[in-house]
Amino acid sequence: MIGFGISAGAVNYAGELDDNFTLQFTRLGVGVHATALFFSRMHARLAYFHGQIGAHDGGLFSADNRRNLDFYSDIDEASFVLMYKFQNRKRGFTKRNFATPYLFAGIAGFMFNPKTNYNGKTYELQKVGTEGQNLGGNYAKPYNLQQWSIPFGVGFMLKVTQKIDFGGECGFRKTFTDYLDDISTYYPDKEQLRAKQGDIAVALSDRSADPSLHSRVRGNPTNKDWYVYTNLHITYYFTTTLFKPYKLKNQFKDNTCKHLMTPKKL
Repeated sequence: MIGFGISAGAVNYAGELDDNFTLQFTRLGVGVHATALFFSRMHARLAYFHGQIGAHDGGLFSADNRRNLDFYSDIDEASFVLMYKFQNRKRGFTKRNFATPYLFAGIAGFMFNPKTNYNGKTYELQKVGTEGQNLGGNYAKPYNLQQWSIPFGVGFMLKVTQKIDFGGECGFRKTFTDYLDDISTYYPDKEQLRAKQGDIAVALSDRSADPSLHSRVRGNPTNKDWYVYTNLHITYYFTTTLFKPYKLKNQFKDNTCKHLMTPKKL
């Protein structure tokens, strides 16, 4: 049994500009998926989703509104996860539970590209190097815009018909980058940045009204960024012999092998 489906929901982010997935910065996301049912409780899923994250200083739950920083970024993710469903083992697929909760975990690759708008123009912040990534020396190198993450979470399925399930899911993504929002470490030396990247780079690196109010600290590199995809989804299943179990039918009835020895009538 395999299934194909679609999903739609909300995307949230946790990082320097929002450290607790607040609803204030919720963006939309959509996805597609394919599911293979190997056992009654263990399934595998391939999925792709596109969404957007974003946040700004000065929000209700901002950690430091003096920085006056903001960003937004598209997220494109491809994932493979295993799903463990709390399904009654004695039932076949068509007689599955009406409501089935599940857990899932796996691996994903995703692309992002933090941007901001300044004086009516859009700037890709990774290219700007707002923390001195293009200056060389002791500064960090530019961060990669393709990263790995670990998706995991919980969800539920509701049986609509024998071949259709409707459900909901909350999936967290643990990333290995602190630059989803382009903020991680320290403010670079402004004169070095101006000489190499120009006045726009200096303005995008430090957008505070009074730079004297803050220290050189721009972010917290010890805490990696996260994002989460909370969605509703629908899946349609159809039978395929690729995953259909082989069963012997009545060949050992009454604990004998007589059905194996009896020739078939022509």
